[in-house]
Amino acid sequence: MGFVAFAKQSGTFVVVDVFMSVSSSNDRFLNVYNANITTTNSGGFYQAEGLSNKTWKPDTASFASTRNSIDSFMSAGTHSGGAYGGEYYASTNTNGAPDFTGTSWGPTPASAPATTIPANAGFYTGDPASVDNKAELLTLTGHSRIDSGATLASGGTNGSAGSAGTAYGIWVFHMVLANATLENFRIDCSASASIKDGMPGSLDQRISTFVIPAPGTIAILGIGGIAMRRRRG
Repeated sequence: MGFVAFAKQSGTFVVVDVFMSVSSSNDRFLNVYNANITTTNSGGFYQAEGLSNKTWKPDTASFASTRNSIDSFMSAGTHSGGAYGGEYYASTNTNGAPDFTGTSWGPTPASAPATTIPANAGFYTGDPASVDNKAELLTLTGHSRIDSGATLASGGTNGSAGSAGTAYGIWVFHMVLANATLENFRIDCSASASIKDGMPGSLDQRISTFVIPAPGTIAILGIGGIAMRRRRG
């Protein structure tokens, strides 16, 4: 059903979480592909210091991870299927596709922080049946929610009328911008996604093109933000 974004101001950072919106708690994430995501922020997307922090791959080292919400990464759902101590942790089953080129997914000691996302990048879950791959209720009352608008199904036929009002979502993007405010940031997104419909088990693929924040939403962004989320292996 497209994507839904939530934004939060945290000090001098803007933290954006994006969920793949689905219609049922039984739906499961398979992959995101052909993702083209850019920002007008002059420094690109923020990556924390350290070897395991500077790419789009979530930290899967151990339960002692020092990763926190001020860092950018991808995720195929949430570790153990939900909140841990009030904070969300990235799924250890998140795998990058070959389109995550160079060291943007797997770092080397000499590699620079991955402040951009390669063109047509993709990632997928290594275990579709995992508890991590859970659709959660998107009932964050008082937080800043930005729906993606109309989407199209693969093949060019009409898809959903948009993600507005959707009840469930699977966490897929966590993007951070430094030296930004809710009033002056912009992220342009175009991405395709695949889900397995949890009831009949059929495959559904959609493409969405949207802007965060969507035109006309800047005035309401100040009402709140999504809860701080930490990455955990």
